[in-house]
Amino acid sequence: MWIADALSSFLTALLTWTTYKKHAAALWTALLIVLLMLSNYGVVMVVNSLLVSIVAFRGLFDRFKKVTIVVSLLVIILKIIILIDFYLDEKFTYAYYVFDGIFTGVSIFMIFAYEFKPPRLENATMLIAPAAVLATPVSIPVSPILGVVSAVLDASPYLVLALAALNATYLYLRGEALFFLPPLLFLTAYGVTYKRVFYTALRPPAGWLYSWLGGRYKVLKVLGVGGFSYVLAVRHGRVLYAAKILRLRDDYGAPLAEDEKILALFGQEMNRYLEIKSPHVVKAFEVYLPAVGYRDLSHYMRNPPYILLEYMDGGTLRDLLRAKRQLPVGHAVELFRQLARGLVDIHSHRVVHLDIKPENIMFTRDRKVAKIGDMGIAKVVAGGHVSSSYMSPAYAAPEVKNGVATFASDIYSLGCVVYEALTGINPNVFVENNYAIPPPSSYNRDVPPWLDSLLLRMLEPDPAKRPSAEEVLKELEKYL
Repeated sequence: MWIADALSSFLTALLTWTTYKKHAAALWTALLIVLLMLSNYGVVMVVNSLLVSIVAFRGLFDRFKKVTIVVSLLVIILKIIILIDFYLDEKFTYAYYVFDGIFTGVSIFMIFAYEFKPPRLENATMLIAPAAVLATPVSIPVSPILGVVSAVLDASPYLVLALAALNATYLYLRGEALFFLPPLLFLTAYGVTYKRVFYTALRPPAGWLYSWLGGRYKVLKVLGVGGFSYVLAVRHGRVLYAAKILRLRDDYGAPLAEDEKILALFGQEMNRYLEIKSPHVVKAFEVYLPAVGYRDLSHYMRNPPYILLEYMDGGTLRDLLRAKRQLPVGHAVELFRQLARGLVDIHSHRVVHLDIKPENIMFTRDRKVAKIGDMGIAKVVAGGHVSSSYMSPAYAAPEVKNGVATFASDIYSLGCVVYEALTGINPNVFVENNYAIPPPSSYNRDVPPWLDSLLLRMLEPDPAKRPSAEEVLKELEKYL
């Protein structure tokens, strides 16, 4: 009987291999196997299985830390009480007590010393099936942990039902009176947890990994961290999306999502973003805002404000420029046309982007289609202009640095981006050093005169002298 329980508990202990230091996990797992081999009494095996489950829970979720520690200490005290009685009656060999002392000490160390890092749970997928099928009434505490892990791994409900049925069949054939209990606990834990894991630790953004955003979108990885937001790759069914989450506070501790005024502004901007339909603007599908402000970090982690966006897997223009430094003129002009089209569509909705830069120009997988992304700090234009202090300085128009931005500010930023794509040089370098911006053809002889003229007009210090997005697009289409 102990073989199935040993294997079940062993596989569950191995789950901690993905989160704890390997040496500690290996020692802990080996000691568990030795204990189960030396043990002849179900009550001690149940207590050991319970301790395995507690430590595994601590490894999988950095939540309820104090409660987990208290429960683990109570279980260890219970073990000591039981073993004193067994020791006085000489029911175990002395080797058992030596190994149990080491195992208990390592368990206490792992409970207290553990620091959360994103668990590599995909490595545990192959452990679920044998552990779930071989679980017995003696290793009852292991079954709920396996159900939780199955849910976190997004295991199919059909697979989980099949494993539970196999487990029940196995126990029935063994003649277990409680053959229904382990599969029932396994299914219950899975059902309670499935698509209800909102976060795995109180540490954004890593705490959302392997959880479900809003209970609907499985978080796969962190794509980036900005000054105002986190960007996560999420999946719904078989479709990938990018979820942009407004941070609770910025890098300097200033409130963002915890400020209800900023939260309302975020919702206003993002809902305007939903209205923009353009082949050259990253699509937005859904905006979520909480009904009330956030009470604490736990409340924020559970229901963060986010916007669900199209997943662009071709990288950014910054990635491309790092690899090539500058683009061929034909490639750059086609990119220019697509971005101008996107900017026309943005401006037609009375929205100014305010952060056009290579990092926010994204490509489809084949890199044939470019789209303007990251509208997170865009401001809804009121009265033709808007104040802003958020724009990236390297691509900001002169007036933005004085606290005022207009549609023409986006034109200047787009001019900076295209100039850099053609020459490998950001034209603001000349402005910052009080030099006139030279035509791009000074650094790239393939640039035609009409393109020189258009870019220099876009980079005019006076916003009134810059062309509009529609005029830029018309000129590009005329020459193309």
